[in-house]
Amino acid sequence: MTIDPTHYRLPDSLFVQNRLLQHGDWHFALSDKFRQRLYAPHQGKPLPPVPARQPNALQEVQALAAYFGQLLYLPPPRLQGEDIDALLARLQALLRHAPDGAIAAIMLCPWQDYTAQHGINAALLAGLLGPALQLPPDEQHSLTLAALCMNLGSATLHNELARHEGPLSTSQRKRLEIHPLVSSALLRELGFDSPLLHPCVLGHHERFDGNGYPFHLRQEQTSPLAQLLRVIDISTAKLMPRSYRQPVPAQRALAQLYTQGGEQFEPRYTTQLVKLLGVYPSGSFVRLASGDSAMVVAQGEQLNQPQLAPLRALEQRLAADGSTIASQLSVQVEARHLHKLGPLWPLPA
Repeated sequence: MTIDPTHYRLPDSLFVQNRLLQHGDWHFALSDKFRQRLYAPHQGKPLPPVPARQPNALQEVQALAAYFGQLLYLPPPRLQGEDIDALLARLQALLRHAPDGAIAAIMLCPWQDYTAQHGINAALLAGLLGPALQLPPDEQHSLTLAALCMNLGSATLHNELARHEGPLSTSQRKRLEIHPLVSSALLRELGFDSPLLHPCVLGHHERFDGNGYPFHLRQEQTSPLAQLLRVIDISTAKLMPRSYRQPVPAQRALAQLYTQGGEQFEPRYTTQLVKLLGVYPSGSFVRLASGDSAMVVAQGEQLNQPQLAPLRALEQRLAADGSTIASQLSVQVEARHLHKLGPLWPLPA
């Protein structure tokens, strides 16, 4: 699918013109004054050490989210593309060894820095969906990088919004509407210039009906990767808590996305997402017909037949069938609980 780059023109409002420049197709850059303002609160912060590898998927995701939460606020060239590449390599290793653990981490790990946790979770989901959809390797890489860094230029804003209930202020709305442009510009500063990557980042908030932002494009004017990234972004946000609400239960979140397929999302993307997560995603809690509670550890051959671990004996495994699970449970997990649940998804030493 060929996307016409002439649709991606810098909006002409003074707010945008004072912050961003356009140098060519898909190529946006920060103005010097805006760049200085963006990083002024974070001057002098050093590059953090890479965290040690952790023994299980939950602890690995926690460690990498904390690390990414420090990288987010470093300006290029203090932050370099190789730092992002190394983080992506760690996430890919986790996905190879514990794909169910990656889904469980999305479901379970509480956030300290919302933007960082959202980026890690979205990259994990992208790393699972890309192969499931049989995307070519270059598209898989661009999608995962875009998922990790789509909010690179708005870390502070997204952390504000994770704690904000109610209408956005004028300033928040304007900053939100330009963040795809800012993130794309910063990815270029880091040395990422793939022609697949930037239309994906720039278009991930466009809607099929043209009511998205920042360009107000319709379905045929946005890249398929951007449309897929929008599904990943929205589903990740639904599955994560905010300070003012609990996460949307997985079954409800998936049902909302699935029923909007065709109208707001490409149906094959939402269908594959449902297949990937299952009716009971890894890391979710269920009540058994026996009255006991259990944790979903892995997906089975059928969407509604996952592998379970009873909470009273996590070392045991149950293969669910149609009569095993009575209902899904909503359980709030705190960081202090993860050391007990983490060994369900071990990683190699």
